[in-house]
Amino acid sequence: MRFHPRRLAGLLLGLLFLAITAGAAALGVAQLGNIGFSPLLAVWIALPVLGMPAALVVAYRLFGLLTASYQVDRDGFRVRWGLAVEQVPLADVAEIRVPDPQTASLRPGSGIWWPGCIVGRRAVGDLGLVEFFASTGAAGMLLLRLEDRWLAISPGDRDGFHQAYVDMMRMGSLERIPAIRLRPDFLFNRLWSDRWARALVSVGLGLSLLLLGYLAYRASALSTLVPFGFDPYGEPEGFVSPTQLLLLPMLAGLCWLIDFVLGLWLYRRDDQRPLAYGLWATAVLVGGLLWGASLQLLANTR
Repeated sequence: MRFHPRRLAGLLLGLLFLAITAGAAALGVAQLGNIGFSPLLAVWIALPVLGMPAALVVAYRLFGLLTASYQVDRDGFRVRWGLAVEQVPLADVAEIRVPDPQTASLRPGSGIWWPGCIVGRRAVGDLGLVEFFASTGAAGMLLLRLEDRWLAISPGDRDGFHQAYVDMMRMGSLERIPAIRLRPDFLFNRLWSDRWARALVSVGLGLSLLLLGYLAYRASALSTLVPFGFDPYGEPEGFVSPTQLLLLPMLAGLCWLIDFVLGLWLYRRDDQRPLAYGLWATAVLVGGLLWGASLQLLANTR
């Protein structure tokens, strides 16, 4: 028998988030084509840089919700959620229970999910590791205990699914099906779940964008020349237009992009991940140094 989760709330919220993220990215691109030099330049650049990846993640979550299904028969239990597939022989399901509706921690940890699309994993109290493929909170969930973890699901007809499971167990299995566990191995998912990688990449990008916004704001208000270097005696030299200072955040952004791409290449292998962390930390260091250089140059403005 095949069951489906309730989708309406999750789809409506997901479509709202998709419209916001995709709309923000489109607005940023449109503004970059229409405005010249402005203190808001960093904002219009940040919108597509951050909005487009977020829109892609939300779109994949919506795809998962649209394709979600739970199937139980005499031989096994199956979950499909987007590109994720779980197939378990019915004999390997040690227990099925209705969770306590007051279990506040019965939700995924960090990740992209929202009410109506509850996907992810988390260690929950006495249960241990719980993997979520659900569209409702604890009040509408069922927990299936496997050998190494729990599965949290939310069939629309929870009582009907529970009864179907009991009936199939009584009938007995005709043959043992293979256990299958397929998960989309997106590199960005692995990076996002790594707090050190997430922090280094985010800080490096944030330093570049904030420096761009700060210099765009300061440069638009300056009518005098600014130094773009110092002589061997520490005296400012090479006075240029204030807009030339924008080369510094562009340099920081280019360094971040190169280090990010090279770091992703190295991050794929566990033994090379320290090198990836080192590259991303280098982008943070360069961003900090360019911040210091910018403040020093502006302090010596004529």
